[in-house]
Amino acid sequence: MGNVYNIDEAREGGKERITGQIFDIQRFAVHDGPGIRTTVFFKGCSNRCEWCHNPESFVSRSQIQYYPNRCVFCGNCVECCPQKCHFIDDGRHIFDRTNCTACGLCTQSCYVNALVLSGKPMTVDEVMEQVLADVVYYEKSGGGVTLSGGEPVLQTDFCLELLKCIKSHNLHVAIQTAGNYSYERLEVLLPYADLIMYDVKAYSRIIYDMYIHGDRDTILNNLKKLDGEGVPVIVRTPVVGSVNDTPQEILSIARFLQDMKNLKQYVLLPYHSLGKVKYDALGKEYENAFYTPASDAMSELKSLAGEYVPV
Repeated sequence: MGNVYNIDEAREGGKERITGQIFDIQRFAVHDGPGIRTTVFFKGCSNRCEWCHNPESFVSRSQIQYYPNRCVFCGNCVECCPQKCHFIDDGRHIFDRTNCTACGLCTQSCYVNALVLSGKPMTVDEVMEQVLADVVYYEKSGGGVTLSGGEPVLQTDFCLELLKCIKSHNLHVAIQTAGNYSYERLEVLLPYADLIMYDVKAYSRIIYDMYIHGDRDTILNNLKKLDGEGVPVIVRTPVVGSVNDTPQEILSIARFLQDMKNLKQYVLLPYHSLGKVKYDALGKEYENAFYTPASDAMSELKSLAGEYVPV
């Protein structure tokens, strides 16, 4: 892995045609693994967590987000849209998504970012151009690159080529995943990962059925398999008020984790509602019954979990 990734060899093998559907690349991230990092967000997810703060990650196709509070009614989008999805009527901007193909022309014409394209195909070279811009910060802080989403593991082929390239530059790599897929998808990526940040959002089957809409058994069984691979694992649970914020639920997860050999930390993350504006921008409804647990309640849950696992 010490040799620099040879893009010419990859091209000879046809790998240059592999693209990933990426909806964001955030530089100077400090909550997605150790040190200062660049986080690459992959589009597409096999769960449908109803509180998710990245709803633009659900589907793999590109989407248009519309933020009406930014609109200045210039009419540029009306003029350029080939599908005639935009109208200015009586001081209102109406965006009819029915025939929208997410071509992105309207977002290119919108100078106030009222219209934003979420998701575009990117090559390994294009992602690496941004990743390598901050190498000096990774080196000074012990940081690196994090693949997040959505669910990056679903884009297995692109993930693999990107990981090979990142590791050829001797950079630390973390993969954030929720585990709802065939284990072989993750297994092929593990030789190039330094850390797996694995989300276990609940233990109770009813929570998976009502709020997560993912396969509980697959997620938990994949974590067991992962623990046998020798890769360091951080398990994370977003603690969502009215869903999984009970001592019973957190203790059930902690007890499930207590026999893991490669668990480095169990992290409880308080829910936040910052993603609500994104649901509005995508024309989707958002469940408002969720709330952020109080800080003392979070401390109590952390203390309870700490009796079984490192927190």
